[in-house]
Amino acid sequence: MPKDILVHVDHAEQSNAPLEAAVHLAERFNAHLGGVHVTSLYHYVAAHDVWVAGLWEACKDELRAAADSAQERFKSATARAGVLGEWHHVDGDPATTIIDYGRVVDLIVLGQPTENAPPITREIADKIPLAAGRPVLFVPGAWSGSLGKRVLVAWNNSREAARAANDALPLLSGADQVIVMAVDPPADDVAREDGENDIPSADITCTWRVTVSRLRRRALRNLLSSSARDCSSRRSVSTPTS
Repeated sequence: MPKDILVHVDHAEQSNAPLEAAVHLAERFNAHLGGVHVTSLYHYVAAHDVWVAGLWEACKDELRAAADSAQERFKSATARAGVLGEWHHVDGDPATTIIDYGRVVDLIVLGQPTENAPPITREIADKIPLAAGRPVLFVPGAWSGSLGKRVLVAWNNSREAARAANDALPLLSGADQVIVMAVDPPADDVAREDGENDIPSADITCTWRVTVSRLRRRALRNLLSSSARDCSSRRSVSTPTS
């Protein structure tokens, strides 16, 4: 179970969902919650296209106000939930800072970038999962309420898939339903002597209420929208043919 969680608390205009989700998880697992806000003048002026040095002091004032707001939001959320929290404000590169702090925690919580997100937000989302070496949970801006009740596991019988499933065990073990999905698995990996399911090593989830789905790549879009609604709470195998 995660006992040390880190959440990136972005600027005030960004969604509060990652912080709320991180507090929710800290409550659920009785975990310590660290909040980090990173001030980067370079990324700020680049995003706002302000390259006149004389205007940078105003930019610094806005950054200081954003940092103060982020700290207040973090302290208010943790105090309200009774969660043990620790605040970090760093001047530097956002992605590098989150990686450095994230390597010593059990889970990193980030906001899911929107279509119009600034480049630094997309850079954080691209770099952290590959460089931090720790599990990363992306929280969409519209998130509210429960977390991890219906879970989809993308499975290809690889080392990376096994590591991701193992890292997600705290959420998977408490889920109402887990769907293990493989897309176009190699033909020589499909056959199993027991005939119970057709996804290699999919019985990693045999202790949960699991739906196992094997599908063709072209059927992925339709099945993603329908399988979560239609599958039963018992283990089953679905093999679309088109």
